[in-house]
Amino acid sequence: MIGRWRYRAAAADGAPVRGEIDAASEREAVDELRRRSLWVVELEPSGGGRSLRTADVLAGPGTGAASTWNRWWGASDAQLAVVVRALATLLEAGVPLYRTLTYAARESTTPGLRAAFASVRDAVERGEPLSTAMAAQSAFPAVFAPLVAAGEGSGTLDASLSLLADHLDRREALRAKLTSALVYPLILAFASTIGVTVILFLVVPRFATLISDSGGRLPASTQLLIGLSAALTKGWWLMLLTLGVTAVAFGRWLREPAARERFDASRLRWPLVGRLERMRAAAGYTGTLAIGLRAGVSLVRSMGLARAVVRNKSLAASLTEAERRVQGGASLSQSLSGLLPPLTERLLDVGETGGNLAGMAARAAEAADGELQRTVTHAVALIEPVMIIGFGGVVGFVALALLQAIYGLNAGGL
Repeated sequence: MIGRWRYRAAAADGAPVRGEIDAASEREAVDELRRRSLWVVELEPSGGGRSLRTADVLAGPGTGAASTWNRWWGASDAQLAVVVRALATLLEAGVPLYRTLTYAARESTTPGLRAAFASVRDAVERGEPLSTAMAAQSAFPAVFAPLVAAGEGSGTLDASLSLLADHLDRREALRAKLTSALVYPLILAFASTIGVTVILFLVVPRFATLISDSGGRLPASTQLLIGLSAALTKGWWLMLLTLGVTAVAFGRWLREPAARERFDASRLRWPLVGRLERMRAAAGYTGTLAIGLRAGVSLVRSMGLARAVVRNKSLAASLTEAERRVQGGASLSQSLSGLLPPLTERLLDVGETGGNLAGMAARAAEAADGELQRTVTHAVALIEPVMIIGFGGVVGFVALALLQAIYGLNAGGL
């Protein structure tokens, strides 16, 4: 059934557009507006009802549960970057778009990518624009469709795809570096947990059984150790149940948009965590802003794309206000004041003043990536000795408690 939808959108140059459109569904309305090179800010039935807002559109099909599932069974950024770069090379060499998509559908390394590129190829064969076809696939990040649309409009599709491949490569490289820095602490934490569990669940109960028939008064440290072991041995299921219920309740609480925004806002104030959160957001925001501007996307639209990669809801809400200020005539650096790390804001200010905003945004992304990596490396370097000392302290306490008990029993026997 065809319905009428009221929309508020942005044109390719960032100009606001309002109007109404006839479509059978919300999805069809969005697709039709994208064919007109309009990017939806808000969409709702003319008669009222649920409104589709900017965050939903910018997130696109590549975010939320679909992207989480695709991340596990689909392609990594590195795998997607290889295919996208191959597409750019083939298009630059003059190979027709249909043949390049056929190559991608055949040569992609994962079933998810092969199916996605096959669907895109079929849609392009039916006459749909490449950007519209990509927007319908969850295998591609949300930033793909508008950048591809900009490349289609300017005749530089191969260059836009190259920028996307570079963006994916940088993101994968940063993720790999952070993961490698966290491997040893995670292994150490796992080994320490196993060691402490074996001591409290196996060693201490057997020792308690051996000394229970010997009589005598046990030292306070030994009594504390045996009591802790007994509590864990008998009440482990209650602890796990409590943790499970708490985790489920907390997860449901976070599903509320207002609650999630409050939690994200508080996380920005946490020591170290808040700094890492802002640096990670700055790296993703400025990197996406740079490729959007280089692909010919307007500043306001590029800001919207960049905001879509920021996971912190509180910070994303503040970035939305920054977009409104830029639309009202304020400068980018003034609008972002206090939201991103000082170095990032300073580099964007220099780029805006010197007329090289895209280049300085790319520099800001590199600087934020490097600072994020250094901060994580330094934090890990501090965590490792703390974990070693903590595990050593537990083992030392257990040994001391057991030796004191043995010494006390021997002294009592004499």
